[in-house]
Amino acid sequence: MVRMEEPLEAIIENLPRDQILALVQNQKVGANILDTIGRKHLHDEEVCRALLHHPRVSVDTLSYILQNAGPSLAEAIARDRRLLGRFAEIRDALLSNPSLAIEVKDLIQEKAEGIPQAQPREREEKQRKIDLRRMIKDLSTGQRLALAKKGNKEVRMILIRDANEMIALEVVSSPRITNSEIVQISQMTDVSEKVLRVIASNRRYRSSKAIVLNLLHNPKTPASVSLQLGIPRLSDRELAGLAKNRNIPGAVSRAAAAVLEKRKKPPLLPGKGH
Repeated sequence: MVRMEEPLEAIIENLPRDQILALVQNQKVGANILDTIGRKHLHDEEVCRALLHHPRVSVDTLSYILQNAGPSLAEAIARDRRLLGRFAEIRDALLSNPSLAIEVKDLIQEKAEGIPQAQPREREEKQRKIDLRRMIKDLSTGQRLALAKKGNKEVRMILIRDANEMIALEVVSSPRITNSEIVQISQMTDVSEKVLRVIASNRRYRSSKAIVLNLLHNPKTPASVSLQLGIPRLSDRELAGLAKNRNIPGAVSRAAAAVLEKRKKPPLLPGKGH
């Protein structure tokens, strides 16, 4: 049995190949384990291929494998347009591989001209966001409340979905929150109903047509709130869209249809009324 304090490198080195392969095929394995495997099993082509397509492998490990891969693996990667398009670093690492034939390097250069440049380290950025969500989830209520008030936009967009309504409400009342964030929040269907009520009750936000329309089309917005958002002031096109929306409360879509129908009726001529 391996002791927990044993270095990761030693643990990886003592694992049988089938367990190594199972690790690199597991989408939940962390980057540090993948990095260690990549350096310990560089000459195992099947392991390396699995690493190259793993969502959590770091760009540094990808570059290391590609710079040192044998001719067979390097050439297979050079012909993989999808893999070449993921990071500019992948092409650069392959081109610096001494075992790769000159004609294959020329092929990479030719393909690179038709491949859109992917954002470097975009997977690391995605993983960073996942780690941030996990970190925030582990904070105490008091710490999350403080973050809701003082955190940046990225933090607010996480906390606005917090199961604790008090924290989500702190986000919308933060002095740092911007109108563009409120526009984004007003169309979310995974936020507290109370958050949408607070936005709808704010005079500044009610003056924004984008926010009002988002609230009206949001199935999470209570009908009693939507009916107070000035439906009669909407344009014919906006009313028609609202009337056709089957995801919102029926009272709201019917109210929009009624306003639209009333506008279509010709005005009564003098003396023709009852």
